[in-house]
Amino acid sequence: MGAGAVRVDVATGPAASFTGLRVALGELRSRGATFGGLPERYAAEWAELFPGGDGAPDALGIAEIALAPSERRLHRESEQNYRVLATAAAALCAGAEELGRPLELSGVGGTDLSSLRGFMRAVEHSRTRPGAELRLDAPERVAPPVLPEADYRAERARCLRRMGVPVDVASLRTELPAYRPGPDPVGGQEAALFAAAFGDGTAFDRLTAVLAGCRRGFFTGNWEAMAALAGLGGRLLDGFPDASVGDLLTAAREQDLQAEAIEFEPGILRTADDVRAFLLKVLGVQATFRGRQDQALAYFRAMREGERLSPEVRSQSHLYAALTLTKRLGHVGDAVAELEQGFAAVPHREGEEKSVRRERGWLHNLRALTHFAQKELRDAFGHEKQALACIEGLDDASSIHLRVNLFSNISVLQEKAGRHPQAARTWARFKEAAGSGNATFVKHHAYRAAGLALLCGDRDAALEDLSRSVACAAEFDDDFHEAEIRLETGTLHLADGQRAEAAGHFERAVELTARIGDPYRMALAGVGRAEAAGTAPDSSLGELALRGLTRPGDGAELAARIAKGDTAGLLPRVRTKLNRPFDLINFQE
Repeated sequence: MGAGAVRVDVATGPAASFTGLRVALGELRSRGATFGGLPERYAAEWAELFPGGDGAPDALGIAEIALAPSERRLHRESEQNYRVLATAAAALCAGAEELGRPLELSGVGGTDLSSLRGFMRAVEHSRTRPGAELRLDAPERVAPPVLPEADYRAERARCLRRMGVPVDVASLRTELPAYRPGPDPVGGQEAALFAAAFGDGTAFDRLTAVLAGCRRGFFTGNWEAMAALAGLGGRLLDGFPDASVGDLLTAAREQDLQAEAIEFEPGILRTADDVRAFLLKVLGVQATFRGRQDQALAYFRAMREGERLSPEVRSQSHLYAALTLTKRLGHVGDAVAELEQGFAAVPHREGEEKSVRRERGWLHNLRALTHFAQKELRDAFGHEKQALACIEGLDDASSIHLRVNLFSNISVLQEKAGRHPQAARTWARFKEAAGSGNATFVKHHAYRAAGLALLCGDRDAALEDLSRSVACAAEFDDDFHEAEIRLETGTLHLADGQRAEAAGHFERAVELTARIGDPYRMALAGVGRAEAAGTAPDSSLGELALRGLTRPGDGAELAARIAKGDTAGLLPRVRTKLNRPFDLINFQE
């Protein structure tokens, strides 16, 4: 422990995302840190860290500038949570640098998992900031899990290893006190729901908090709390009357403080068995996010074991089992069998509920994916068209989301079939979807349009769309995507011998990657700048690449190529999808 360090205990427990980060940032602020312009530049992210705090008062919310997690696609990371964690990590480094003192974190092994990932990001970021020193005091100390379903010690060990701590699950020491849910002003509403669920209220009140807390946890990336709440809810449901389910859902919606969700919506629950199935889905979703696909499959299949299930819930059980089998395990034949059972649960009937039509549409969408996996493109197209027919005239949030997916998937099918002009025309129709004027939507749409234009040989149209995409990213300080687009656009200009244009993009990429604090991307941007200038990359860029913790293999290769003076082909090229894994906060190995 170094003299003069700012020491802070962040063993805050799992109840609410970002609590440990809030405590650490609050301690730096109490010592005089202002974090420079970060609270104003990233006002939406700062408002998630400090609701009602010192960010820009008229700033848009995080949901208005970044995409939420996706349940229906089982996407592990969300752009929203990445941006919050990246901002917190940058602020930790800025605060330590501003005070001229190391930041020493005690109890990091017992913080909430989201904060642990933020601290992991901060350690890598600090390697790009000589004045920002982060220290870890006894990080191998952890607390016992709240419930067996919420045992996240393996994930904690992975995060710590990414932070340079040589630990595995066996070497973690369960020495921190067990978490006791209670009043927590730092954790806010999310922590209050967790405390209410584990409190001594009635089963109705506790289940209300369980459902609301699971929804909140999904959107803030609090998988550990979701697992604990879902496990608890399953125990509380014994003897719960079906007649009270409607009131339970109404009460939960009033407490979770979420806008109507595109998905992860409990509105189709009608019986206690439906509620139990929803909680099993919660456990399955967090299991697949953890990479535990066999466990996820067991949870999804257990959803259908209730006697009084709505057809939509039974259908979802087969849908999520099939999704896991297809996208995570590669067992397409088993997925098809699951989907056939799903269709049997929601057969077409005159006068059927809209929610039944929608679920059948999702089944058709996934059946198309299985045909695509087997290179049966004609059959895949057929199911996508049937899915569109299922949601004709529906305008609820989930149906809109499915319609957007379908336009996207049909365009991708056409692209893979080599029908590039047709894929571009289908993609252009995508702009007719609800929300198409939103800058976040345009950012992704214009980028893919650019990739398709290149496949069609229309370079001018591609550059115009790339310019539109990068402008949308810059509008909301989306450093991550702007850096990716700048690097690729610079590469495109280089390929055409337009060094001046390329240099402008690479110069901006150097600035953006420094904001991100990713040594690998910083080095890559530096290589691009050197190539645009017609000079050899400096050896210091190789040293920088080796500081990265997220992609050590790629960093080592980049450093070796720089040392050899052979960097041809290393710079990224424009693709047909902007979606990128948020690898900087991903603890999976």
